[in-house]
Amino acid sequence: MNPGLNRRTFVRRLVLGAAGAISMPGLTYPARAATPLRIGLLAPLSGPLTRVGEANRSCAALALDEINAAGGLLGRSLELRVEDTQMSTAVALDKARQLFMRDEVVMITGMVLPSEREAALQAASAAQRLVVYPNFDEGRCHAQLLTTGLAVNQRIEPAIEWLMREVGQTVCVVVSDIGSNRRVLVPEIQASIERHGGKVLDVSWFPFGTRDYGAVLQRIASLGPQIVWHSIGDDPVTFVKQYRSFAMKPQLVSDIAHESLCIATEGASTGTIGVSSYFMSIDNVANSDFLKRYTAHYADAHVPRLGPYAVVLPHGENTYAGIRLFAQAVRVSGSVESDRVKAALPGVSISLPRGTTGVSHDGAHVLCETRVAQARADNRFELLDSAGQIVPVCRG
Repeated sequence: MNPGLNRRTFVRRLVLGAAGAISMPGLTYPARAATPLRIGLLAPLSGPLTRVGEANRSCAALALDEINAAGGLLGRSLELRVEDTQMSTAVALDKARQLFMRDEVVMITGMVLPSEREAALQAASAAQRLVVYPNFDEGRCHAQLLTTGLAVNQRIEPAIEWLMREVGQTVCVVVSDIGSNRRVLVPEIQASIERHGGKVLDVSWFPFGTRDYGAVLQRIASLGPQIVWHSIGDDPVTFVKQYRSFAMKPQLVSDIAHESLCIATEGASTGTIGVSSYFMSIDNVANSDFLKRYTAHYADAHVPRLGPYAVVLPHGENTYAGIRLFAQAVRVSGSVESDRVKAALPGVSISLPRGTTGVSHDGAHVLCETRVAQARADNRFELLDSAGQIVPVCRG
């Protein structure tokens, strides 16, 4: 020891030196390792889509609790940070920036609207972090994006193929008038129908806020199609109720049909054919366990029940799936950096409520079964057909 230093001075300098070493960038040390990894949940928790946002939040909490119970990720626990998009693109962008910059989340999920997704991606590009979009989409691909709902070709082609074979070949289409529907969804429906020998008789576009579909339903009835495909995104409940009130005969089909909408339409959805990666009626151990855990610990009292279980929206299962896939890719890559996680995703395959699920070669979309099912009078879906591992088509 330096003779000019007494014992107290020496110990004080040793402690300060250690503290300085801890603050040096690039070091790994126990204090940092104990800090939780934060996951951002950016969802519409107010407005017409509140139920969807709440389901996403609950399913995210379930995924985090399961991961934490199994030891967390990279030796650290997970923590959920939640923000409300208020169904506003500007608010979503501001909140996404807060989650990335202020809260230092390693990824964001929970968005419902494409505009919310794009706002989150703008912030993610600057932060070089990942966005996991838990909804079906038009085939959007981006370096910072994983989508856990089906891409448009994954849900349209198998559904149309089955319908043309089992139901009929003349179709009227009714859709919400948004850009992705005009650019991608309707052209995909038309092309698929033509490939399978069918014919589109009419396409009707409805701006958000439409609540009176009477004139169009009368026109469709006069055309006499065998099938009516609807993608009314803002108020499908009103549309389906009016469809039944007009005693429409064509088979009603939708890519947004699920148990919660069946309950909300009070019987009007019975007989509707839906296409999705997830229905509550999927018969496997992972789904049964998922529904039990969700009902027991995460569903609010006001969430409707279907038999013994709380109703789980497909968006919620998509949120759960996205976090579980992200976590597995983090384990494989040993990192939360978005480029390393994306590179690891194509090698990931895990058991989920929807069944065994992997990720496309570009890390952009899921690879899983596409299911065609029909709504019954008890609000459950009877599975009619399935197609697996359809490679998604990227559309920018």
